[in-house]
Amino acid sequence: MIIREFKSVEEMNGQAATLLARQIQIESAIPRAIMLSGGRTPVPAYRQLTAHPVRAPESTWFLFSDERMVPLESSENNYGLTKAMIAAAGVPEERVVRVHTEIPLFDAAARYERDLGLFFAKGGQIALGLLGLGADGHTASLFSTEDAFRGRGHLAIAVPRPTEMDRVSATPELFGRAQRILVLVAGESKSEVFDKFSKAPLTTAAGHALARCGNVEVWVAGIRAKPAEGPKVSNQ
Repeated sequence: MIIREFKSVEEMNGQAATLLARQIQIESAIPRAIMLSGGRTPVPAYRQLTAHPVRAPESTWFLFSDERMVPLESSENNYGLTKAMIAAAGVPEERVVRVHTEIPLFDAAARYERDLGLFFAKGGQIALGLLGLGADGHTASLFSTEDAFRGRGHLAIAVPRPTEMDRVSATPELFGRAQRILVLVAGESKSEVFDKFSKAPLTTAAGHALARCGNVEVWVAGIRAKPAEGPKVSNQ
């Protein structure tokens, strides 16, 4: 795990937008996807690229780490949250692999897994995957080690939530196919969980979710806890 600290959340957001812009513009002979995450942390980067878009080549695709089972028009819908940025980059809907929340939960998970499989069948690769870290130690919509284990052999699973919105989540198997995973962590409320995640990853659901990943970077800002020592990473 490579950890990079930023002086401010604004600086981290700006660097995240720059990284996304560069990745979106890379041309490839095969389908090349960027996996977007939900949550509050990446929103400023998405908004920056909506206001100041870059144009994507025909090889650029988008897919998602997870989705809440809410209508597209909801502010909680991750695809809805990023749709303007994707359109601004000139990527049509047929190059977006998303969760169809208009159908029942388990059907939506099965369809998302099927659509991801079709993307890989085209020779597609995930160049960059964005993720966050919840205050309870989850990432994507894998809230427990059990959720992570249920993902074995699958690219996507249904995550029923008895007291909250149901979810569809990508799995550790999908994350393990990404060439590069970037976890964005911001705010004092994440200090304690970041300390656990950075020093003893397998004490968190996120650590189990990323255990198969060979290239994980964690960008942090506004964290009070001192991170575990590790190699630094450039913005490239």
